[in-house]
Amino acid sequence: MKTKIFKHGLLAAIAVLAISTTVAAQDSVLAPPAPPAAPKVYVYKNKALKQNMAGLKVKMKQLQKQMNKKNFKMNLDMDMNFAFKDLDKNFTENFKDFGKNFNESFKDFGKNFGEGFKDFGENFSGSFSDLAPNVSGSFSNMDGINFSNNFNDDEYKQKLASGQVTEKVKNYSKSYSADANDILQINNSFGKVVVNTWAKNEFKVDVQMKFGSEDEDFVNKMMEGSSISDSKSGSVVSFKTNLANIKGRHGNTHMEINYTIYMPAGNMLDLTNKFGSVTLPDLSGKTLLRVSYGTLNAQRLLNRDNDVKVNFGDANIVTFNGGKLYIGYGKLKAGTVSNVDANISFAGMTVDRLKNNVDVNIKYGNGFDIGAIDKSVRNLTINASFTKIKLDFKDADSFNFDVVTKFGGFNYDDDNMKVTTKTPGDEERGWSSTKTYKGYIGKNNSDGKIAINASYTDVKFY
Repeated sequence: MKTKIFKHGLLAAIAVLAISTTVAAQDSVLAPPAPPAAPKVYVYKNKALKQNMAGLKVKMKQLQKQMNKKNFKMNLDMDMNFAFKDLDKNFTENFKDFGKNFNESFKDFGKNFGEGFKDFGENFSGSFSDLAPNVSGSFSNMDGINFSNNFNDDEYKQKLASGQVTEKVKNYSKSYSADANDILQINNSFGKVVVNTWAKNEFKVDVQMKFGSEDEDFVNKMMEGSSISDSKSGSVVSFKTNLANIKGRHGNTHMEINYTIYMPAGNMLDLTNKFGSVTLPDLSGKTLLRVSYGTLNAQRLLNRDNDVKVNFGDANIVTFNGGKLYIGYGKLKAGTVSNVDANISFAGMTVDRLKNNVDVNIKYGNGFDIGAIDKSVRNLTINASFTKIKLDFKDADSFNFDVVTKFGGFNYDDDNMKVTTKTPGDEERGWSSTKTYKGYIGKNNSDGKIAINASYTDVKFY
């Protein structure tokens, strides 16, 4: 009997315990979550950021040294043909995945560094202004470049004067009549291209081919095997440089192929030049330009359908009146730019005045600096990452703006600009890596629209 009583008591105790446990569990689910603790790792994360940035800059410097030693030196101990014909291919191969790898390194940056960096946008964007390899500097003086293998300018001149080097010059000149619809096409490498305009309905091309070497046989073979081919097919008049394919080693060598062109200003120009500068006058015809490892110096490109691409070099343009513009691994300086679709990569863009409609994509460079926003601007769209943006609205009329920043900052003049919506708002607690600012300059609901989407970028309106 006692055993029975004991068992009933035990069962009752177990039942009570189970019920209380269930109630407690239910209470714990219904209870509101505790407020998140304030982060206490800011110092640690800032330190981690600095370490990561320092490590990245070291890697970039190492990459710069490798480029300077391996890719830009044209005095490699090999034959002329191999050194020059494969330089472009090898250099491009080395860089084809650079942007992809750079992005890959930072794809989890926001997740890893998160809430610890409320106010670092401005300083962070500045940290990336000098990360792009200084490629353009190596090709900034292409106007006077000496295309030599194991020669510098002074040494070449001394050996030429003393008779240790044989130099021979080959001249070429050809003219074609041209009507308003004809296109002039030029394809050159290792030399300067200078374009002049005239009133004649004619294309004229003068070329000077210059070869020098300590091996006279090599010079003779280059003279015999190199040529300029020309043709007219339909409306296209073309001129192309063809260099002799000389195998073997020939000691110290030098070569230049320089073009001087005369054409009407209104005809289309299709020009490709590698390892040399291009100089253009005012042109009203469409320009299709491909300049690599050299500088583009242009006056007014007045056509609204231009297509200009400069790789591994600088572009200086007085006026760009419309079309596509790409600058990679260099910098752009322009006077007036209007109606442009621009892509700037590992480069900086400085423009005195923007006009009409502008669409810019810029990443990894020294920034997008605009001296004046013209009253004619109706749509200005900027997508930017790892750079900085400065826009001057002193001469502007009225604009509505929509600025989105991710891990970046937005600075503006409170006197002239009104932010109507900020997300998250100032009253909201916590921190967000992404912030949105909507407002206007001058009058609200104007025809002028500015849209900026910026990651790891400081945006400044002034």
